[in-house]
Amino acid sequence: MPNNGHAPMRAWLPSLLIAALGWGSSFLFIKMALDEFTPAQVGFIRLAVGALVLVGIVAVTRAWPSLTWRQVGSIAVVAIGMSTVPMVLIPMAEQHLTSILASLLNAATPLWTAMFVALLIPHERTTRAQLLGLAVGALGIAVLVGAWNVRDFPIEGTVLMLVATAFYGIGSTLSRRLLTTVEAAPAALSMVQVGLSSLMVLPVAIGSGAPGEYAFDLSHRAVWGAVLLGIMGTSFAYVLFWRVVKLAGATTATSVTYLAPVVAAVLGILVLGETMHWYEPVGAVIVLSGVYLAGRAGSSPRKKPQEPVAAPATDLT
Repeated sequence: MPNNGHAPMRAWLPSLLIAALGWGSSFLFIKMALDEFTPAQVGFIRLAVGALVLVGIVAVTRAWPSLTWRQVGSIAVVAIGMSTVPMVLIPMAEQHLTSILASLLNAATPLWTAMFVALLIPHERTTRAQLLGLAVGALGIAVLVGAWNVRDFPIEGTVLMLVATAFYGIGSTLSRRLLTTVEAAPAALSMVQVGLSSLMVLPVAIGSGAPGEYAFDLSHRAVWGAVLLGIMGTSFAYVLFWRVVKLAGATTATSVTYLAPVVAAVLGILVLGETMHWYEPVGAVIVLSGVYLAGRAGSSPRKKPQEPVAAPATDLT
């Protein structure tokens, strides 16, 4: 029998693992796409492909949203943080970082979310455990990037990744303020968000330069990396994540935050031949410990209705 009203593990575990594979493999696909495309072009292609796949999913399920222009505007504001800016900054960061390190830094996103929730949602009090989590997470990031190694410190890539994850945190927090009255299926809401982001990134992609000579050569890995990035990381993974939320609850679903970096590390080592420094997994454990503490619910003077969980930004890379 299911516990706490949730479905048995066999009903949701495959969806959780496939979502982790989709988001974890995003960092590999970005590296592949960067062989021939600029970072902005990588972001646009993944968003455009993801939007097309989501349109197909919504068409099959007949879950077309009915939105006002004001609601579309709210989704556009959230999209800037959740998919527009990070989709460009993360490929920029991966020009200077291994896919492994990028994925580990991306796992720090819930720390930003916890901080911005504390700042922008007044009725959610910040607990001591959450403050401790933020401090532990900051320490973990310093260990993760080997901050003491001044000569080889990857400052440019690290800053770009941290700014990208900060935008995820802002977008996730704004979604809780701006989208609470939007009634739409997760796939439909995601379709609108990703579609709007693709339109915003398009002029940047056009102005970022010409793609490489073999960008659209089907025998080259770049085009497949960009397309798979949109299919796996920007559409199906998100839909599967929400399936796990429905069947197993938000706490179980957000465990994908811990699984995706493992997938990215394995693929980075096996496919790209990357290496991992000893302090990267150590820092990752510290960061994820901070994420756990920072994600603990704060108390409030009044019982508030539970708000929908925001999708972890492991895609969104």
